[in-house]
Amino acid sequence: MRELSEVEVVARNGVAVALVRGEIDLSNADATFSALRRAADGADGGLIVDLSELVYLDSAGVRLLFTLARAVSRKGGALRAVVPQGAQIRRVLELADAGQMMGLDESADEAVERLAHPGSDLPV
Repeated sequence: MRELSEVEVVARNGVAVALVRGEIDLSNADATFSALRRAADGADGGLIVDLSELVYLDSAGVRLLFTLARAVSRKGGALRAVVPQGAQIRRVLELADAGQMMGLDESADEAVERLAHPGSDLPV
């Protein structure tokens, strides 16, 4: 049986980036959270969750991201999510006011730059 979501973690310029593909809903949110939490625990300074290949996100997925943002913040880091402007899930995150809990970026390059250089002049 194929999983609804897949998480792949890579390092880019010393920053941990977790690429999430597929869907996040109630049936797999806990397993996806566990994978992302392991990535966050191993990352210094924060974590980027690249959702650019995610096609579906329900309220369980939004809750997962908020919980992860709080966990990363308690470690002194920041969570940034890559959600391109045209992505289907962008509207869901905007309605949930996710920008208050994490940075929302258009691309992984943008997110890496913001996390690697938090004092830069890039717009939030």
